[in-house]
Amino acid sequence: MTANPSALRLPADVERTLSHWLSEARFAPEREALQALVSAAEAGSATALAEILDAFSQVLPIGTGGRRGKVGPGPNRFNKVVVRETAQGLVQAMRAAGDTPQVAVVYDTRTHSRDFAFTVAEQCAAGGMTVVLLDSPRPTPELSFMVRRLGCGAGVVISASHNPPEDNGIKIYGPDGAQVLGERDAALMRAILSVTELPELQEEQRKQIHVLPPERVVSEADPAYHAYVLAQGVAPSDLSAAGLRVAFTPLHGVGHTSVLPALRARKIEVLPVERQCDPDGGRFSTVRSANPEAPESMAMAIALAEETGAQLVLATDPDADRLGACVRGRDGKFVPLDGNRLGVLMLDHVLAHATIADNGWVLTTLVTTPLIGTMAAARGLTVVDDLLVGFKHHAGMAAEHPERTVVFACEESHGYLRGDEIRDKDGSIAALLLAEAAALAKLRGETLLDVLDAIWCRFGYHREKTLNYMAPGLAGRQAIAALMQAWRTSPPAGFAGLTTRRFEDRLQPRHTGSPTRDLPGDVLSLELEGEGGKKCRLVLRPSGTEPKLKIYGLARSAPGIEPAALPAVVSQIDGVVEAVLADAHAQIEATMRPWLDSAS
Repeated sequence: MTANPSALRLPADVERTLSHWLSEARFAPEREALQALVSAAEAGSATALAEILDAFSQVLPIGTGGRRGKVGPGPNRFNKVVVRETAQGLVQAMRAAGDTPQVAVVYDTRTHSRDFAFTVAEQCAAGGMTVVLLDSPRPTPELSFMVRRLGCGAGVVISASHNPPEDNGIKIYGPDGAQVLGERDAALMRAILSVTELPELQEEQRKQIHVLPPERVVSEADPAYHAYVLAQGVAPSDLSAAGLRVAFTPLHGVGHTSVLPALRARKIEVLPVERQCDPDGGRFSTVRSANPEAPESMAMAIALAEETGAQLVLATDPDADRLGACVRGRDGKFVPLDGNRLGVLMLDHVLAHATIADNGWVLTTLVTTPLIGTMAAARGLTVVDDLLVGFKHHAGMAAEHPERTVVFACEESHGYLRGDEIRDKDGSIAALLLAEAAALAKLRGETLLDVLDAIWCRFGYHREKTLNYMAPGLAGRQAIAALMQAWRTSPPAGFAGLTTRRFEDRLQPRHTGSPTRDLPGDVLSLELEGEGGKKCRLVLRPSGTEPKLKIYGLARSAPGIEPAALPAVVSQIDGVVEAVLADAHAQIEATMRPWLDSAS
């Protein structure tokens, strides 16, 4: 340890924060790791110095999916100090809001997730809360369901979803079972930042922590949740006649605890990838990324499907709130489907087979395929399709209109929901709906790819693609901020021969009349038009969970396509999206590269 952090020549604010962490008692749990990092920086390690600059440059924010970050010392990292401060801030925010003093806690399979969950439970109990903790890894949506079912004032999930293995995170849920949003989000962050003391748990307060061991989780917590998931299906209860076989992987997470019961209840044969049902100590050693958005994450499930003749491959992320899938085509090869096309297939299935209430509606985001809104509107449903990214915004709309029923909700990043008693995306509900749709298509002698073709011919071909511009560290954050500010100040005239006809900055005030729809967001949207009726939407937003800028391209054709003409239309629209994204990437690179190079 250095007695004089100024020897590292850090910015004043970073040096000040580092000094606190090196000296104050409440940071003692991270002291050993921090001392090693400082020693390495003093010895001349540029990597260690960059780590200190990033770890101490800001407070880990609440993003689109809670507070997530690399595990390690510092206020911009995930560690027991940050977890305790978050839990204490939650206690203070709950008291200020008058919420029921009971907190539900769930954790996933990541390294140290269980330890972090007990840290949350102990800090909440030290603050006077009663805590119910499921001591067996379970899905994030099960926590949302449990908060509402038990009438808790808050819920906590320890998970970093599909982030890299070195990350972990915490998601905070309000009494409605939804992640905190708007003023509640801001109030929670203010409470976290105001924490100066961390009360220690007294022995008599331990009785306020009610831990359900694994056998009680199975017998007491799971059944109600599983029954609710199954109730969101819309197909006959017995689909065995279809002979559908599904290969499934939870990617070393918790999805097998919810997906397997749902599909098997429908008499669908589902074959789990046993190696990836193993938590693997949080290492995710069999995949490059435990993200079902990436087709390569399903390699082992595809191999199992090839070996067993399965027609459908499904995957959930580690906390089982997202779904990925590959479908076997008529040529026998598996085709990965992106999040937009999976949502279209699920909605089509729901609209065809569900009893739709008069008060039903469909919710989606401004970067999700417009085909969702088009299909729902054609059925006469109310549609909200301009939400910011993050299912807390879908939940915000549901809270604004409790008289309405969620027929379907989705976002392009493989998140789906049906029903009103869970206020977050649910991978098991999505798996059930997609498997039902595949089984019914098989009974008709079709594949899900055939169903997609029919939808496109009726409503027009839609293509969406997302690019991720990775920008790690402090320099990355600065580069992304510089790019967003540059485009805000002077929006680009166009891309790939298309002209910008409409520009929207979602940080500017909106007046839809909905508090949720009017929330500000660091998002830029450009509507582009060109000769021959070419149109494309380009959207930029910094990721709320990972160090990257997300770039979305969305284009579509006119409806009423003859089947024979579909391939030509597909080629044309795909070409528009690829050209716009390539040009946008080049312009983004030109702005951001100097920032990134200056830090290297």
